[in-house]
Amino acid sequence: MSLAQSASQPEFGLAAGPIRRPNPWALPWLTTGGTTRLVLANLLVALLYAGLGTVVGRFFGAYGLFPAPIWLPAGIACIACMVGGATLLPGIFLGSLVVNAIVFETPLPVAALISLSNALGPWAGIQVTRAMRPVTGLFTRFIGVLGFILGGVLLHAALTAAGGTLALALAHPMTLAKAYATFCAWWLCDSGGTFFFAPALLLWLGIEHSTVSAERPPSRLDRLVLLGMVAAAALLFAVPGVGRLVRPDAVFLLTVPLSWITLRISLRAAYTLLTAICIAATVGTVLGEGPFHGPSVYNPLQSVGLMTVLFAMDALTLIALTSEGREARARLAEARGSLARAMARTEHLTREALTDPLTGAGNRRHFTGAGRAAFDLAWTEGAPFALVLLDLDHFKRLNDTAGHEAGDTALRAIAETCRNTLREQDMLFRLGGEEFAIILPGVTLAGAREVAERMRQAIGYVAVAGGIRLSASFGVTACAPRDRSLEDLLRRADQAVYAAKGKGRNRVEVSAGD
Repeated sequence: MSLAQSASQPEFGLAAGPIRRPNPWALPWLTTGGTTRLVLANLLVALLYAGLGTVVGRFFGAYGLFPAPIWLPAGIACIACMVGGATLLPGIFLGSLVVNAIVFETPLPVAALISLSNALGPWAGIQVTRAMRPVTGLFTRFIGVLGFILGGVLLHAALTAAGGTLALALAHPMTLAKAYATFCAWWLCDSGGTFFFAPALLLWLGIEHSTVSAERPPSRLDRLVLLGMVAAAALLFAVPGVGRLVRPDAVFLLTVPLSWITLRISLRAAYTLLTAICIAATVGTVLGEGPFHGPSVYNPLQSVGLMTVLFAMDALTLIALTSEGREARARLAEARGSLARAMARTEHLTREALTDPLTGAGNRRHFTGAGRAAFDLAWTEGAPFALVLLDLDHFKRLNDTAGHEAGDTALRAIAETCRNTLREQDMLFRLGGEEFAIILPGVTLAGAREVAERMRQAIGYVAVAGGIRLSASFGVTACAPRDRSLEDLLRRADQAVYAAKGKGRNRVEVSAGD
């Protein structure tokens, strides 16, 4: 509004609650500067407020619209309270006092009271905005957008409107109905000025940021949509006579390209365009142009205000929800990655717990678990199942004569040779020392003997420690009708190994079972 149309915002350094939170919008050169910088900053705020207020007030006053239907200096006050908090309230107060007392010739006591509310109102409102601001940024969450609307726009405007109405009522007593009408008009013009002006300043000055709308640079189509919206707005509100040919409700179809620009280019581009369109619509409507001068429109400027609110809410809500969706997807991808790494780590630890570190074969624990499971399955289905035990011959002598390194080499060679002989479904285990076990699912006793013989012959070709040939003794058995556990087979296979050792080593002995 003209005399009562200034707004400012709350200091972020004074966060609500017991914990003092830092001001997310504070400018370092201002907060760390001395008295001179602070004075200059207040003078700059006063100059901007008074200058913009004078232009707005004179323009609307020339058309008999006093106070002004929209008060752009409210956006200046909002930004000043964000970046400087209470330290810039004197500048807001001074700028408002100049406009009301000098430009609008309001009595000094009334102008002072109006200016006081114009300074304190936005300061209080910004406390709400600051308290609701997400860490990631004001426009990156819907809660941040809601905080801006509730605090920086609605509460800010309500407090300045209440102070201004009270000042006017004290100077010139008015009825309750008149006071209510004055409050509503004041509240609407301050909230409108903040709504579509302050976010654009926040984004362009870099005081507040939003996530990039698109993950790629704007395409030619994106730029065409942007230019098309500019051209449509110019035709509707700037070219005489054209806007009156369009239905008033058709104007709101511009939300479609505005949404496109918000999502495909950036919130800054969309809000800058929105600010320009709303100013053009306001000026054009005041001059008697545009669709809102149709016979079905009761209050053209009110329709402009509705358009401003709808467009601003569309842009801010879209970018906030899109940002939330992107961050949710990023968190989900991170959680999936963490889960995959945890599963891989668990699998690695499980494999380490069940694997012999020297040979890479399964260890005794693995043999007990996997062997019993394979035996139970074969026993339940009545399928063949065989077990082979092998014991490296003269292993102690190899260690004593060639060293433990040669012994380790021999064990690794035995494991590798066995793996090359076995099928994919067969399982190799190192039970301890120089003893290995092979589980052969689906293999009969005769088939197991053949497998053991092939392994025995293959091991005979392995040489370590300067040509020492390796050999092993094998014990073979298979599941018999009387067997009820893997231990029954293990006992027979072990006896067969001892029999092979007793008959001269390097041979295969079979124990069929009863």
